[in-house]
Amino acid sequence: MPRAIALRIRLAFALVAALAGCSVDSDVSRTLGGRCDSAAQCEDRCLPPGTGFPGGFCSVSCEATVDCPSRASCADTEGGVCLYDCAGDAECAFLGPGWRCLDVPRRGEAAQTVKVCIGG
Repeated sequence: MPRAIALRIRLAFALVAALAGCSVDSDVSRTLGGRCDSAAQCEDRCLPPGTGFPGGFCSVSCEATVDCPSRASCADTEGGVCLYDCAGDAECAFLGPGWRCLDVPRRGEAAQTVKVCIGG
């Protein structure tokens, strides 16, 4: 019986470690990525549900990527907003259902695109 208990404890620790490594959404905040219905719920601005941002999305206005938090780029949508960078849809899953990784024009560089998480 003690061996079975030790095995359960090791499995529990392995599960906790695995889940801790999956917490991609730890960067979600009132600055970037938090759900919102109004600007009062965000540091800068709210991209409300129904505008291509499922559940609403707290963001920062920008003119260039240097205006954005790390791991985000300035997308030329909604007058220039910071959105999370991504390489594929799986990297946007932490935002919830309806989010995809899509190419959008980069703000300030219309000839260039950037892959960001956006409703799709």
